[in-house]
Amino acid sequence: MRIDSHTDEILSALARERNEDKKQVLAHSVEMLRRQTLLDALCEAYRDLKNDPEAWATEVAEPAEWQSAALESLEDE
Repeated sequence: MRIDSHTDEILSALARERNEDKKQVLAHSVEMLRRQTLLDALCEAYRDLKNDPEAWATEVAEPAEWQSAALESLEDE
């Protein structure tokens, strides 16, 4: 895989700072990007959910129902 010289300079500097080889820094960077992409998608889905009043009301009601059921279960003991 070829990368431009600017990116290679940054990669080399990071590798020196972290006392790792460039392959490790690149692997870590790809993993961080994968996680960030997942979080971005999750945030977008959550934002979409909040923008749908009916869906949001259902989402908010569910934990309350679970808590109520859990409390009832504790009272039965």
